[in-house]
Amino acid sequence: MTNCVNSREVGYKDLVKIAVQLNSETDLNRLLALIVREGNALVQAERTILFMLDHENHELYSKAWSGQDENEVRLPVGRGIAGMVAFDGEPIMLNDAVNDPRYSGGLFGHNVQSILTVAVKTSDGSITGVIQCLNKVAGSFEGADLELLTAFCDLAGLAIERTTFALEQKRLSAQLIFQAKHDALTGLPNRLMLEESLEKALEDAKRKKHQVAVLFIDLDRFKMINDSLGHTVGDALLQQVACRLQKGVRFTDIVARQGGDEFVIVLSVVKNLQSVNRIAESLLKALQEPFIVSGQELYISASIGISLYPTHGENVTEILRHADNAMYKVKDQGKNNFRFFVKDMDESEQRRLWLMTQLHKALELGELLLHYQPQVDIEQAKLVGLEALIRWNHRELGLVSPGEFIPLAEETGLIIPIGAWVMEEACRQAVEWQNRGLPPVRVSVNVSALQFGRDDFIDTVLHALDKSGLDPQWLELELTEGLLLGDTHSIAAKLNQLKEIGVYLAIDDFGTGYSSLRYLQQLPIDTLKIDQSFVRTLGTVQESPKTKALLKTIAMLGHNLDMRVIAEGVETSQQLDYLEEIGCQEIQGYYISRPLRVQELEGFIRQGGWVSRLNKPGAGRNVIPIQKWA
Repeated sequence: MTNCVNSREVGYKDLVKIAVQLNSETDLNRLLALIVREGNALVQAERTILFMLDHENHELYSKAWSGQDENEVRLPVGRGIAGMVAFDGEPIMLNDAVNDPRYSGGLFGHNVQSILTVAVKTSDGSITGVIQCLNKVAGSFEGADLELLTAFCDLAGLAIERTTFALEQKRLSAQLIFQAKHDALTGLPNRLMLEESLEKALEDAKRKKHQVAVLFIDLDRFKMINDSLGHTVGDALLQQVACRLQKGVRFTDIVARQGGDEFVIVLSVVKNLQSVNRIAESLLKALQEPFIVSGQELYISASIGISLYPTHGENVTEILRHADNAMYKVKDQGKNNFRFFVKDMDESEQRRLWLMTQLHKALELGELLLHYQPQVDIEQAKLVGLEALIRWNHRELGLVSPGEFIPLAEETGLIIPIGAWVMEEACRQAVEWQNRGLPPVRVSVNVSALQFGRDDFIDTVLHALDKSGLDPQWLELELTEGLLLGDTHSIAAKLNQLKEIGVYLAIDDFGTGYSSLRYLQQLPIDTLKIDQSFVRTLGTVQESPKTKALLKTIAMLGHNLDMRVIAEGVETSQQLDYLEEIGCQEIQGYYISRPLRVQELEGFIRQGGWVSRLNKPGAGRNVIPIQKWA
């Protein structure tokens, strides 16, 4: 017993040294192993187990053992010796365990007689675990052992708290760094990390004398899907795109999300242009495959601009800007392709940015105006409608192509105020014509998906009608097929509101988007407008039986659904003849008239300018021009 007492006196002296050891250990697993080893030695136990508290499941689980490792054991808090200590924090010392009612049987397969169990607490007194020391000999532990182990457990609790806190801070710090440099939606590197990684890639390329390629990728038609189906679907689609892009390049390459629907890929080592071409082609092909999102198939494509180091720039800014410029060139030339940067693209991008700035001033300066293209009934040779088409007459450049500024308006969000202005101006002009004695004709206004998706769109329509005093039956809203893609119930509700107001609804460019008999059946559509791409080849060498069959099918479909059918882009008498043959009631296009200014249109109507185009010899039409203006 004297030796035992002396050993325990040494144990108290050793607590200072042990405390230093515990506070020096930064690895949690090594710290727990050290706690078990030193605790076991302090009280001269044969076996020591450290249980940690699982607060969520209200359980203890064995985390570390002295000697040979054991399988993890879980105990409910409040059950068994260790569970009792974890429940109330009071230590338990048994020296005749087999005869103690609190002892429920062998621990870890050992024949135990003496048990010393003490709670491990943090600085605020919260229980974080339990240390349990075991001996096979009865009467092995004394009050001094309990005091010694309690003091040791206090040190162990503080050491565990300190190490856990440090690890959590390190984890949080790493998480914050990751979040600062990665896109939250896709987990890809963001713009910040992209620029850092690209900088390193360029430095490596300069040192090792090889090329680097940057692929700037913009998704085609993503905006339409996002606006029509909602951001949840759009986000899920972006996540799938990110996965496909990662699968399409090497492990050493970088795939980053620039923002929105733009991605950037850095090919860190490029041996030749052919390898870049192959990768770009494979990426385009991969993105053309259908995406399954929320149970529906979605189709997109991509425009890819490519720049090379050092050919197209010597720093991160230049390389990224030139790849971006090349991407916009692909957009301008029809999308769904890739191309390398060439020098003159810089000038094109500068013009685009300048026009974007100028467009903000166009409404304020009164530079926007409307031209109107006539729509006529073929059989009756009657003017039945006018499509309002926006034009930008810039004070320095003159007329700017709609194909150039409308995408900028959509990109910047200016399409909202511009679209509202178009609707107001078209309604105002229609009323003015009626007041001057022109027989009423329907005025058609194009609606963007961004406009239609806004909660205040119905109010915008009502405001235009109320401000102008136009009877709603003389306003037609032209909607693209993509705009109708999405929640049919909510779209139908908004369209039904418009029908209750009294306006007409047309599907523009029918046949080029996601044509669906379902929405034609369920939505209150009045007019189908056949896209000019179907009409353009009629009477040319590109004409095909399939195109003619499609036109005939669309015309029949419209008739059977009691809808007006109008063909856009009619430019020749051969096209007119076929359209009349298949029962297309109305046409619009340069064969009748180009889009006209207000002043030109008045003269065109006074003279019945469309009559001579329809009253052809042998055509069998009985043409009666409308009465002259008052």
